[in-house]
Amino acid sequence: MSRSRSFFSDIQPLTTIGVFLLANTVLFFLARLALLYFLFPEIADKGEIPQALYIGLKFDARMAVFMTLPLAFCLLWPSLERAVSGPEPASGWSPVRKILVWVTGLMASAAMLVYVFDFGFFFYLHQHIDMGANIFLEDPSESVRMVWPSYPVVFIGLGFAAAVCFYVKNFSALLSIHQPCPIRPKGRFADGVSRKWRALVTVGTLVMLFVVGYGQISSNLFPLRWSNAYFSADANVTLLAINPIQNLYDTRNFGKAVPPNEKATRAAWPRMAEYLRVVEGAEPLTYLRHVPGKAMEKRPNIVVIIMESLCWERTSLAPSMPASMGKDIDPTPFLKELAGKSLYFPNFYAPTRTTARAVFTTISGVPDVNHSGGTTSRNPKLVDQCSVLNEFSDYEKYYMIGGNANWANIRGMLQYNTSGLKLLEESAWEAPNIDVWGISDIALFRESIEVLSKGEKPFVAVIQTASFHRPYTIPDDNEGFVLPEAPSAEALAWYGYENVEEFRSLKLSDHALRRFFDKASQQPWFENTIFAIIGDHGLTHNSHNITPAMRSCKLQAWHVPLLIYAPGGQVAPGVNEAFHSQPDVLPTMASLAGLDYFTNTLGRDMLAPDSAEDDAVFISVSDDIRYLLKDGYVYAIRPSGNALYRLDERTADGKARDLSKEEPERAGAMRQQSMDFYYTSQWLLHNNGKARVSAARKALEAREKGGN
Repeated sequence: MSRSRSFFSDIQPLTTIGVFLLANTVLFFLARLALLYFLFPEIADKGEIPQALYIGLKFDARMAVFMTLPLAFCLLWPSLERAVSGPEPASGWSPVRKILVWVTGLMASAAMLVYVFDFGFFFYLHQHIDMGANIFLEDPSESVRMVWPSYPVVFIGLGFAAAVCFYVKNFSALLSIHQPCPIRPKGRFADGVSRKWRALVTVGTLVMLFVVGYGQISSNLFPLRWSNAYFSADANVTLLAINPIQNLYDTRNFGKAVPPNEKATRAAWPRMAEYLRVVEGAEPLTYLRHVPGKAMEKRPNIVVIIMESLCWERTSLAPSMPASMGKDIDPTPFLKELAGKSLYFPNFYAPTRTTARAVFTTISGVPDVNHSGGTTSRNPKLVDQCSVLNEFSDYEKYYMIGGNANWANIRGMLQYNTSGLKLLEESAWEAPNIDVWGISDIALFRESIEVLSKGEKPFVAVIQTASFHRPYTIPDDNEGFVLPEAPSAEALAWYGYENVEEFRSLKLSDHALRRFFDKASQQPWFENTIFAIIGDHGLTHNSHNITPAMRSCKLQAWHVPLLIYAPGGQVAPGVNEAFHSQPDVLPTMASLAGLDYFTNTLGRDMLAPDSAEDDAVFISVSDDIRYLLKDGYVYAIRPSGNALYRLDERTADGKARDLSKEEPERAGAMRQQSMDFYYTSQWLLHNNGKARVSAARKALEAREKGGN
């Protein structure tokens, strides 16, 4: 490094790149502050504004990185740096400089155009621009006729042109004053920097751009995602945190999702309204119900434990291996012991697979049938969902996960839809991460008890585990877990385990659950707490302990246990054979808590007196495969052919026997109900937003008062 030059000169081109990056970040952030000016009166909790601005600033810096990339490419390449830098020579600008200015100018024009349209969207629809805006291109002439009298188009156009010219002129001026730092020839004493120093500056510049563009540093290496902007249940706070360019990218898959079929949904509504117990005389496509509360001397606490991959067929709740085949391995002894003290639901299912869909379905109460467009939790256009969890208004609300809540963008769905939710993730725990899924289940359970024991109000908590998942890590901090011996191949096949590591991992999950209840039972809140233990989804690998119908439909992929355990006696132990699924969990827990609540979802109170009269389970496998389970039968809709099977039937050849021709009326009715569930789920994914449900709630309350 030369002593005759300043430090900022010696770190060129980092200085010029940094200045341009900072300038673009400031410009993006100024647009955000302008948005704040209009949003400020509508933001309920002004204390959330700083966090929204901070998150928004990180998105703005990311967009500034993209604006900087062409400049960085040229300046970090010494020969190109010389070609684009300095004042205009007598021979004119080099072709490389002209291309750089044009490319940067076009990028700036595109960014400004997005912001122009974004502010137009904001003033017209009170939302950011997204990929759904392409509907306005279907009839451009009509859109122009709408825009022209509504906005000062001429002045906006002139302002846009002036802004682009100002930007390009200043960018060109920046290039003119940029002076490349000469590189000293090796072995010579001359003004400039060494090649090693220049290489270090280049690497440092690239690292800076990567870190700023990545947006955040976390132990599980999740980048800044759109769900970070949805940290508040206030839609105006979220609007302040979102970057419109990022929002266009994040909503790119919205068009891939199968849109709701209103005609089919309307046809299904009378049948679904009866199933959901919608009040008579309600308007079509109304699903809102009011569940009256009941007086209680003390409201119980609620804890919902979502166990990773807790497939019923893998557990000790499934039929044990016959003695003639060898010694049974009893995979989950504590879960079986707990089931004996709980209200146990052996016919409980997840309507969809993957953990992201399971969490979305359980919390929102709507099966995530959005297969073509990816999981709904990843779609910011569908993040707005009205959840029964929000009905626990006088409760402390917790969601605890050992890893990072940016996984599958689940953070947005949780925080945006639940007021006052305390989302505790990897950074909140003292225990170290043991793998990509965060801290161990044992550590998560242990620290969650500490959190719950500090509160003064009743609490509702969801604890999501993750250890029963590849790579099946066994932590050193395992609270006395004894590694079981390797089972026989026959025993593994009976329960459907693919390998010994999978079996041992579920053993560890069972041990972690035991340790949780051992510790929880010593807490003063234990007797007044109702626990629900469910699996997020099953596993696809076939086991030998299932019937031909289960195997034919691979129902083990959705079959999970549900245990409702009330150590204080609020729920009597027993076995409930009715068919239920994840959307039913929160309504049931709300009823057990005695809440007066409203629900707009497909979930029902599993313990309602009439619940078992028409119980059914709907499972959505893909856009063209779905199942309905009811009255001991399963009806399968598949491209390979529809079929009706008895769930418990065993045949001599081990193959499922299609009964659709023998029982055509049952087959037809079950097919109809399956499609009703599908169309209604589709509709609710797009029409279960908080504002929509709030308006329906006010109308229902007014109607109830008028009826009285």
